[in-house]
Formats: sequence, structure tokens, C-alpha cells
Amino acid sequence: MFKFDLAFHSGMSSRSDLRAAVDEGVPVGVVATLLDVAKTILVLPRHLDAGFAVFIDSGAFAAFQKREVVEWARVFRAYESVLHMTDRPQKLSIVAPDVIGDQRGTLALWEVHAERVRAWIDAGARVIIPLQCGELSAGSMLDRAKQIFKTDRFCAGIPSNLEAMTAADAATLRHSDFHILGRVILTEELKSKLNALLANNPAAYYTADANWLRSRLRQISSAAQVFRQERSGTSWDSSRTRAVRSVLRKDAYDFKQA
Repeated sequence: MFKFDLAFHSGMSSRSDLRAAVDEGVPVGVVATLLDVAKTILVLPRHLDAGFAVFIDSGAFAAFQKREVVEWARVFRAYESVLHMTDRPQKLSIVAPDVIGDQRGTLALWEVHAERVRAWIDAGARVIIPLQCGELSAGSMLDRAKQIFKTDRFCAGIPSNLEAMTAADAATLRHSDFHILGRVILTEELKSKLNALLANNPAAYYTADANWLRSRLRQISSAAQVFRQERSGTSWDSSRTRAVRSVLRKDAYDFKQA
């Protein structure tokens, strides 16, 4: 049965949730625009330095859903704060600027920010380049990314949302590093896409991220209620932090952890 090499527990941007995830040493996923200074210069860099992985999303998909404009300067500041504060940048995955479902718009953003993205790559970060659909095949889009950023030392991002590429399009890709954006659980659609990737890239590195909290809110709420009733005076943690930690211990994402 297929297992991702790494699966990020996204949705951990709030202080109490991030505290629990860091305590449990799981790969964490956060959104750049939801991070404060303490998270970018202390919490996340320390998690990286301890040998754990961090995924920072740009928030472009949430902005797309809300019909908002992404504040790229704010996103970049969050990326670079974490990147400059850690001694282990290779454990940090960050998402390059893109426009959801808009290949031309994405290419235009890459051209504008190419130098900055290349600087992140050169600094050691694992930069995920989202391959949006459009006139170009996924393989041709990947080739354009290599030309624009003047390197192939990045991760190819495969969108899993409604605007995502088909399995046939995924079959045009040849690369060493892939990330599935927004989904960890293998649906039939995702299985077919992964099979297409694996057929041509069997030795590649495969990771994914998804909002771990969203489908576990009821479990977390029930656990938090129990902890509130206990009223333990021996812990400084909130009932929410203790609840998330408890559920993580029982139901974290399954991945290779090599």
C-alpha cells in the first residue's frame, strides 16, 4: 500500500494547535498569513532545528475561495523569517507564488518573483512550485519552471483541488520530488494521479499536506471538555492544546517516517 514519504499536518496555525503539534514532533503545516512573529522567529525555527519538518502554505487557495487578493509581500516575509532563523532550512517546505486554476497568471507571477524564489532555493529551502493547469501540459509547465528559476532543484507541486490536473496530465511529468497540495487521504482520483506519477517516477520523493484538524473537530472538542472538567493544576497548557495533543497521539497521519 502506498505511503507518502512525509505527510504534513496542516491547519496548525493557531498557537494552541501548533503547540500541541510541536510537542508531539509531527510534521506541521501552517499558513504564512496567519503567523505572528513568535511563530516565525521562535516556534517554527526551533521545530526545524530539532529535526522536524515544516510546511508553510501561501494561503493562495483560501484567498481564491474567498475571492481575495494574496498579500505576497506578507507571505514572503513569513517565509524568509523562518528560513533565516533556522539552521536546518532543508526541513522547510514553502510554496512558490501561484494563481489557482490560472496557468498564465501563475507563469507571470513566477517571472516577477523568479529571483526571490531562486534565493530561497539557494538558501536550502524546499520550494514547492505549483503546476497549475492550462494550455501547457504539466510536463511543459515543469520545463518552463526550470527555465524561469534556472534550476531543477525544487519540488513539483500537484494541486488536488477542483482545478487540479488529470492523471493523463500527471503522466507527462518527469521529476525527482513531488508534493500533493491539499490532500493526504487517497481518494480514487488521487490514486490514479499518483499511479501515473509513480509509473514514470518510481524513485521520486513524495509528500503531501492536508488540514488534519478539520475532520477531527468533534474528537478534539470532546477531549477538551474532559480536560476542562479535570481542572488539572499541574499543566500550563490549555484544554485545547491538551486535546489536540491527545488526538494526535491516537490519530496522526501515517507516512514512512524514514
